[in-house]
Amino acid sequence: MQKIINKNLYYFLFLLIFSVKASFGQASISASGNQSFCAGSPINIVTDFSISDPSSTSIQAFYIQISEGYQRGFDRLSLATFHPSILPTWNEDEGKLTLLSVMGGTEMLLTDLENAVKDIVFTAAANTIIPEKKFSLSIGDANYLPETDHFYKFISNVGISWNQANIAAENSNYYGRKGYLATLTSEIEANFAGKQSTGAGWIGASDVENEGEWKWVTGPEAGTVFWLGEVYGTGIGFSKWNNGEPNNTNNNEDYAHITDPSVGIPGAWNDLPNIGDPPGTLYHPQGYIVEYGGMSGDNPTNVQATTRIFIPQILSIVDATICESGTATISATASDGNILWFDAPTNGTQVGMGNDFTSPFLTNTTTYYATASVNFCTTLLRTAVTVTVNPRPTITSTTDDLICSGKATLTANASAGQVFWYDSLTSLTPVFLGNSFETPVLTSSTTYYVTANLDDCETTSRTPVNAILDDTIPQFDLVQNEYVLCNDIGSIVIETSNPQGNYTYVWRNETTLFSENSSSISVTAEGNYSVVAISEAGCVSDEKMILVRNSEIATITKDDVIITDDSTNNSIQVANPTLGIGDYEFAIDNEFGNYVDVGFFQNLSPGIHTLFVRDKLGCGVVSFRFSILAYPKFFTPNGDGENDLWTISGFDTSFYTISKISIFDRFGKLIYQIEPNSQGWNGDYQGKKLPSNSYWFRVLLTDINGNTIEKSGNFSLIR
Repeated sequence: MQKIINKNLYYFLFLLIFSVKASFGQASISASGNQSFCAGSPINIVTDFSISDPSSTSIQAFYIQISEGYQRGFDRLSLATFHPSILPTWNEDEGKLTLLSVMGGTEMLLTDLENAVKDIVFTAAANTIIPEKKFSLSIGDANYLPETDHFYKFISNVGISWNQANIAAENSNYYGRKGYLATLTSEIEANFAGKQSTGAGWIGASDVENEGEWKWVTGPEAGTVFWLGEVYGTGIGFSKWNNGEPNNTNNNEDYAHITDPSVGIPGAWNDLPNIGDPPGTLYHPQGYIVEYGGMSGDNPTNVQATTRIFIPQILSIVDATICESGTATISATASDGNILWFDAPTNGTQVGMGNDFTSPFLTNTTTYYATASVNFCTTLLRTAVTVTVNPRPTITSTTDDLICSGKATLTANASAGQVFWYDSLTSLTPVFLGNSFETPVLTSSTTYYVTANLDDCETTSRTPVNAILDDTIPQFDLVQNEYVLCNDIGSIVIETSNPQGNYTYVWRNETTLFSENSSSISVTAEGNYSVVAISEAGCVSDEKMILVRNSEIATITKDDVIITDDSTNNSIQVANPTLGIGDYEFAIDNEFGNYVDVGFFQNLSPGIHTLFVRDKLGCGVVSFRFSILAYPKFFTPNGDGENDLWTISGFDTSFYTISKISIFDRFGKLIYQIEPNSQGWNGDYQGKKLPSNSYWFRVLLTDINGNTIEKSGNFSLIR
């Protein structure tokens, strides 16, 4: 059942009638009051009040409560003047003023009560005041809440269980309305019944039927679930659990209870067992709260009336914005009364009145201040309403875009506001809003135009931004189609030439896309390489291919050759076919002479020779020095100048660093040793000429590469 009465309808009727009549038996009351009030000034809560009863001229008690907007400790109701027959009693907890006869046990005259109620004033001491207060005037002692049109009453009964309280509440009745444990379904209702109550006690919620499923089990809301789970559960309706609640301590807390005001949040709830906690604790039940209203069969009650006071409020404002200079109209709406406009937040000069205010001619941003006024009572604070004077924005930078095809991306920046893009100098509708504009697909160069717009303050001229279409395909050459990468070098530069424009390049091989975008790259491995050129517009050239092959300079030692000397056909032959990974050719004694594919040279004369090995791909030439030696078979030391000395042909001390040449007779006797720089042996031994005979030689040579040659043989001395 809906508790909240339509406020607009309520206030409409309130403003038209300004009174509510009630009767108790034959008695009836009438109260009027819907007033604006000035903060800090006392105000009567009624503009008129009367009570009549054809059967009686007196009443025992009367109750006036601040039922909505109450600020405990700051708000107060009191009699403005002394009434000798009336005893006023103020209850700060409930925000309630009770009027009784000064003579205990007797009743107040209705005429005295009327005069006293008309003399009740409201005062507020808070710095921040809730701008609306409602007052309930009632013959009965239950608290009346206009928001729900229900009554609430705390029944003190220390130690009562929830079940007992539920039965007692259901058996109670208030002026024809059936009672039930209170069901508090809004913040206003929870604060009124909880905080503005004389005690803490049971309310009509439980999860005993299904643990963790809290629902209202009493009154017209019976069966309505509002909370699932424990302390960190899920709210599916209004709830006002205290800190750390519900916690289901000892797994048997199934009933809702308004917590003692000294614990946590005033007026908030906790869960307790049916009998509550033991005596002497803050959670020992002190009673229960009964609610009256909303049940089927309830009689209308005529024991209460309501009045209202309010501080007028500014409800809404509309600022204004103008470009460079001019006048502007700003506006505001108020809850009541007229709107006054000022040029300062306090004091200052009033510059206008009414919902709308038109400023004078402005060149700078200016703030005005609105306040609502009813009978010279105004809002506590003035509300700022601003006329913003925007400087005319400018386009600070633009960026054209050069494309090969498709869409262009153009950019523009403004000093303030937003960039508007147009497709002509005179078009009225922008094609795009924002700093970066992607054009549609273009077939030719196109110019767009931009302005800066700040709250409809736009630049006075349009700035061109160009989408330039250039579909020229890049043209370039290669320095070489093939390159040789020599292993001893490690890398080689492959490059393009003759570009017909300013290009970037994309290089790749079979497995790698290179990061370099220049006209040349350095490579360290053989393979097939490709390159394309990209123009400034993004056009891509045809792909060009480059082959890089590996090779290396040859490596040759004495172990790679066969040298045949002291023969009728002296020769050298390259016996090792793998002098390296390259393809090689050979020359003898002339690095720049004729090269042949086969490393074999014959008919070599005795002496020092050089074999040249050249890589056919250009990785270099390596040389190998060797000697061809010849050993004479005879010599004739007769002084005729022909064969007078015996020595080894082809011997050279620049090539052989160590030499030992020994001559022996046929009996093995050492006859002579030829010194490295001597011309040879003349056939003498110790100054005597030796006879014709056969002699033996032994040669031990070490060349500049550390290679050793050892040879022996015989020859004839002929005289």
